[in-house]
Amino acid sequence: MSGVLVTVILLFGLAVIVVRRRSVAIGLVAAQSLALGIGALGLAGGRSGDYLVASFVLLTKAVVLPVLLYALIRRTPEPRLVVAANGPLVRLAGAGAVALCAGLLMPPLGLGNSHTEHAAVALVLIGIAIVVARRPLLFQLLGLIVAENGLALLAVSVPGGLSYVVEIGALFDLAMVVTVAAAFAHRIHVELGTGDTERLGGLRD
Repeated sequence: MSGVLVTVILLFGLAVIVVRRRSVAIGLVAAQSLALGIGALGLAGGRSGDYLVASFVLLTKAVVLPVLLYALIRRTPEPRLVVAANGPLVRLAGAGAVALCAGLLMPPLGLGNSHTEHAAVALVLIGIAIVVARRPLLFQLLGLIVAENGLALLAVSVPGGLSYVVEIGALFDLAMVVTVAAAFAHRIHVELGTGDTERLGGLRD
């Protein structure tokens, strides 16, 4: 996969931690997943048929997940802006530091492309940072998807590809992140009138 495309995939992940609107964040994750699917499809030549299937699974995920998430935000409108604990520049600096540490401290993984290795691990850490730094529940769901995209980038970059990792990851996104977590998100929104997870700290028996 080209270094430029890998960098674009990484930048989409960093942008999610900065933007304020849920719809924009979903669009960024969709673009990231689409870029990942296109990159995987470009590597499919000369590999097994299972890998080609995994590439199409990534492309399908890039379409299906955003549709489901956009449906979720239509069902759970926020009555007011959920103010983040830290500003966008602070969040970006924190996520950038995480990505930089991944590049400096991570030993070689044997993929033959250090840039892809560093970007994949950085995406996993950035996804975790999104979960920690963003209060709206939907952003936390998107953080999990960004982290899973990092694992998928690593899987498609392994010589020969790890198609089963890609397919299991896509199944996790659809079955766990969207279906189960979205049900909880809707329930929380019904009870509290917002998806701000900070409000959960005030719940008592």
